[in-house]
Amino acid sequence: MKPIPVHNQYLISVQRPHLWLLSVLGILAVICLLIMLAYEHGRHVAGFDKAETESEIEFLQKSLNDLSAEKDNLLRENAKLSRGRDIDQDAGSQVQKTLAEEQAKILEMKEELTFYRNIVAPSKDKRTVEIKKVFLTAEGNNQYNYKVVLIQDGRHDVPVRGVVEISVEGQQADGQIVTMNLSSISTKKIKNQQIFGFKYFQNFEGGIRFPEKFVPLSMHIRVLPKTSRVPDLNEQYNWDELIAGGDQNNVGQTEK
Repeated sequence: MKPIPVHNQYLISVQRPHLWLLSVLGILAVICLLIMLAYEHGRHVAGFDKAETESEIEFLQKSLNDLSAEKDNLLRENAKLSRGRDIDQDAGSQVQKTLAEEQAKILEMKEELTFYRNIVAPSKDKRTVEIKKVFLTAEGNNQYNYKVVLIQDGRHDVPVRGVVEISVEGQQADGQIVTMNLSSISTKKIKNQQIFGFKYFQNFEGGIRFPEKFVPLSMHIRVLPKTSRVPDLNEQYNWDELIAGGDQNNVGQTEK
């Protein structure tokens, strides 16, 4: 007689199910925290913090109001000096100089306010890359410092990526006109195509040293985005205007 097989049944149960549930919730909380930290790190690397930018706008607005009040006082003081019979020429000249300086500061602050407000509240939906400003200062011995500010205008939902190329056209000692890439005249070793990736803005800065008797005539900046549907940008700036501060109004002719 064959033995009757015995079927054993095992019941697997989760001990303390509330602890298991708490463990799952804890893991999900850690994942969410890591995602938030990665997002904040990305914003920090991109060089933008919305709260910090709004604080900067508030500070600039207060400074602008203070400067405007000081300008009004200077205007009243200048009017009093002009009405007096015995006008102190030195005092009048000093007031005029101070007034011009204050007006220049007010103009610069208004430009900065516009810049930050455009970042926080873009004026259009179409995404483009713009050259906001080009700064150029002479250091002597045919050496210069430069700073180029790129911004993403329009939508800021995703970063725009690509490369920027900077070159200088000028005249050599023999009279020949040549174009020199940034990599060949930079004071530091860099590539001619500099990579960018940002949501709001990014700065490119460094030093330039030209060969002896080289006379710079213009600066060329090419922005080649790799992000879909973002157009290229190709601009040329007169060197003398950059040195004179013409870049404050983003002077330059866009090449078609």
